[in-house]
Amino acid sequence: MAKLNELTTEEFKGLLEDFYDEPIRRNKMTEEEIVDLAQRLNERINVPIIDETKEDKIFIKVILKIDNFLYDNLPNEFYDLIRSSEKGIDEKEAKRLVRRLTRMANEKVDIPYLPEFAEKFAIKFVIGIVVRSARKKLNFEDVRKESGDLVIPESDDEIEKLVTG
Repeated sequence: MAKLNELTTEEFKGLLEDFYDEPIRRNKMTEEEIVDLAQRLNERINVPIIDETKEDKIFIKVILKIDNFLYDNLPNEFYDLIRSSEKGIDEKEAKRLVRRLTRMANEKVDIPYLPEFAEKFAIKFVIGIVVRSARKKLNFEDVRKESGDLVIPESDDEIEKLVTG
Protein backbone atom coordinates (compact mmCIF):
# COMPACT_ATOMS: atom_id res chain seq x y z
CA MET A 1 0.00 0.00 0.00
CA ALA A 2 1.14 3.53 -0.74
CA LYS A 3 2.19 6.05 1.89
CA LEU A 4 -0.66 7.99 3.41
CA ASN A 5 -0.07 11.10 1.31
CA GLU A 6 0.09 8.92 -1.82
CA LEU A 7 -3.25 7.11 -1.32
CA THR A 8 -5.39 7.08 -4.42
CA THR A 9 -9.08 7.90 -4.18
CA GLU A 10 -9.83 4.19 -4.71
CA GLU A 11 -7.51 3.14 -1.86
CA PHE A 12 -9.07 5.72 0.45
CA LYS A 13 -12.56 4.51 -0.49
CA GLY A 14 -11.41 0.96 0.29
CA LEU A 15 -10.31 2.06 3.76
CA LEU A 16 -13.68 3.71 4.35
CA GLU A 17 -15.60 0.67 3.11
CA ASP A 18 -13.58 -1.56 5.43
CA PHE A 19 -14.12 0.79 8.36
CA TYR A 20 -17.88 1.14 7.80
CA ASP A 21 -18.48 -2.44 6.69
CA GLU A 22 -21.89 -3.92 7.42
CA PRO A 23 -22.16 -6.00 10.63
CA ILE A 24 -22.34 -9.37 8.83
CA ARG A 25 -18.84 -8.78 7.43
CA ARG A 26 -17.30 -7.21 10.54
CA ASN A 27 -15.42 -10.20 11.84
CA LYS A 28 -11.82 -11.19 11.37
CA MET A 29 -11.95 -14.79 12.57
CA THR A 30 -12.95 -17.50 10.16
CA GLU A 31 -15.95 -19.74 10.76
CA GLU A 32 -13.61 -22.63 11.63
CA GLU A 33 -11.71 -20.50 14.17
CA ILE A 34 -14.91 -19.27 15.78
CA VAL A 35 -16.33 -22.78 16.12
CA ASP A 36 -13.03 -24.11 17.48
CA LEU A 37 -12.77 -21.32 20.09
CA ALA A 38 -16.42 -21.88 21.05
CA GLN A 39 -15.68 -25.54 21.73
CA ARG A 40 -12.60 -24.60 23.76
CA LEU A 41 -14.64 -22.12 25.81
CA ASN A 42 -17.34 -24.74 26.30
CA GLU A 43 -14.73 -27.06 27.81
CA ARG A 44 -13.91 -24.40 30.40
CA ILE A 45 -17.30 -22.82 31.16
CA ASN A 46 -20.55 -24.53 32.05
CA VAL A 47 -23.78 -22.66 31.38
CA PRO A 48 -26.37 -23.96 33.85
CA ILE A 49 -29.42 -25.82 32.52
CA ILE A 50 -28.19 -25.76 28.90
CA ASP A 51 -27.04 -28.88 27.01
CA GLU A 52 -23.61 -28.99 25.36
CA THR A 53 -24.84 -28.38 21.80
CA LYS A 54 -26.72 -25.26 22.84
CA GLU A 55 -23.70 -24.15 24.89
CA ASP A 56 -21.55 -24.33 21.73
CA LYS A 57 -24.06 -22.08 19.95
CA ILE A 58 -24.04 -19.64 22.87
CA PHE A 59 -20.25 -19.48 22.82
CA ILE A 60 -20.23 -18.91 19.05
CA LYS A 61 -22.39 -15.84 19.69
CA VAL A 62 -20.11 -14.74 22.54
CA ILE A 63 -17.04 -15.00 20.31
CA LEU A 64 -18.79 -13.12 17.50
CA LYS A 65 -19.64 -10.36 19.95
CA ILE A 66 -16.02 -10.11 21.12
CA ASP A 67 -14.71 -10.32 17.55
CA ASN A 68 -17.00 -7.42 16.60
CA PHE A 69 -15.74 -5.45 19.59
CA LEU A 70 -12.15 -6.03 18.44
CA TYR A 71 -13.06 -5.09 14.85
CA ASP A 72 -14.49 -1.81 16.19
CA ASN A 73 -11.56 -1.03 18.49
CA LEU A 74 -8.49 -2.23 16.62
CA PRO A 75 -7.33 -1.08 13.24
CA ASN A 76 -7.77 -3.98 10.83
CA GLU A 77 -4.10 -3.60 9.93
CA PHE A 78 -3.29 -4.53 13.52
CA TYR A 79 -5.89 -7.28 13.74
CA ASP A 80 -4.36 -8.83 10.61
CA LEU A 81 -1.09 -9.40 12.55
CA ILE A 82 -2.69 -12.51 14.07
CA ARG A 83 -2.05 -14.27 10.75
CA SER A 84 1.66 -13.41 10.58
CA SER A 85 4.59 -15.04 12.36
CA GLU A 86 7.16 -12.65 10.88
CA LYS A 87 5.51 -9.38 11.86
CA GLY A 88 4.02 -8.53 15.21
CA ILE A 89 4.18 -6.64 18.46
CA ASP A 90 6.63 -7.11 21.30
CA GLU A 91 5.78 -8.40 24.77
CA LYS A 92 5.58 -4.93 26.34
CA GLU A 93 3.07 -3.72 23.76
CA ALA A 94 1.09 -6.97 24.06
CA LYS A 95 0.83 -6.56 27.84
CA ARG A 96 -0.37 -2.97 27.50
CA LEU A 97 -2.87 -3.87 24.81
CA VAL A 98 -4.39 -6.92 26.51
CA ARG A 99 -4.91 -4.96 29.73
CA ARG A 100 -6.57 -2.06 27.92
CA LEU A 101 -8.74 -4.17 25.61
CA THR A 102 -10.03 -6.44 28.37
CA ARG A 103 -11.03 -3.45 30.48
CA MET A 104 -12.77 -1.78 27.54
CA ALA A 105 -14.50 -5.00 26.51
CA ASN A 106 -15.72 -5.62 30.04
CA GLU A 107 -17.39 -2.22 29.98
CA LYS A 108 -18.80 -2.43 26.44
CA VAL A 109 -19.59 -6.10 25.86
CA ASP A 110 -22.54 -7.31 27.89
CA ILE A 111 -23.56 -10.93 27.63
CA PRO A 112 -26.63 -11.14 29.89
CA TYR A 113 -27.22 -14.86 29.42
CA LEU A 114 -23.83 -15.66 31.01
CA PRO A 115 -23.00 -15.21 34.68
CA GLU A 116 -20.59 -12.28 35.17
CA PHE A 117 -17.60 -14.52 36.01
CA ALA A 118 -18.15 -16.52 32.80
CA GLU A 119 -18.49 -13.33 30.73
CA LYS A 120 -15.20 -11.99 32.10
CA PHE A 121 -13.51 -15.34 31.48
CA ALA A 122 -14.73 -15.48 27.88
CA ILE A 123 -13.59 -11.92 27.19
CA LYS A 124 -10.14 -12.55 28.68
CA PHE A 125 -9.81 -15.87 26.86
CA VAL A 126 -10.64 -14.54 23.37
CA ILE A 127 -8.76 -11.24 23.71
CA GLY A 128 -5.79 -13.06 25.23
CA ILE A 129 -5.60 -15.39 22.24
CA VAL A 130 -5.94 -12.54 19.72
CA VAL A 131 -3.31 -10.30 21.33
CA ARG A 132 -0.92 -13.21 21.95
CA SER A 133 -1.33 -14.17 18.27
CA ALA A 134 -0.28 -10.67 17.23
CA ARG A 135 3.13 -11.10 18.90
CA LYS A 136 6.24 -11.67 16.80
CA LYS A 137 6.95 -15.33 16.01
CA LEU A 138 3.38 -16.35 16.87
CA ASN A 139 0.17 -16.63 14.88
CA PHE A 140 -3.50 -17.34 15.54
CA GLU A 141 -3.38 -20.98 14.48
CA ASP A 142 -0.51 -21.87 16.81
CA VAL A 143 -1.88 -19.93 19.77
CA ARG A 144 -5.35 -21.39 19.26
CA LYS A 145 -3.94 -24.93 19.29
CA GLU A 146 -2.14 -24.33 22.58
CA SER A 147 -5.11 -22.51 24.16
CA GLY A 148 -5.85 -25.52 26.36
CA ASP A 149 -2.77 -24.58 28.36
CA LEU A 150 -3.69 -20.88 28.48
CA VAL A 151 -4.12 -19.77 32.07
CA ILE A 152 -6.83 -17.17 32.49
CA PRO A 153 -5.99 -15.03 35.51
CA GLU A 154 -8.58 -14.50 38.21
CA SER A 155 -7.55 -10.90 38.82
CA ASP A 156 -7.25 -8.09 36.32
CA ASP A 157 -3.88 -7.26 37.87
CA GLU A 158 -2.47 -10.47 36.38
CA ILE A 159 -4.00 -10.05 32.91
CA GLU A 160 -0.62 -9.56 31.22
CA LYS A 161 0.19 -13.24 31.86
CA LEU A 162 -2.17 -14.07 28.99
CA VAL A 163 0.32 -12.80 26.43
CA THR A 164 3.63 -13.85 27.95
CA GLY A 165 2.97 -17.57 27.75
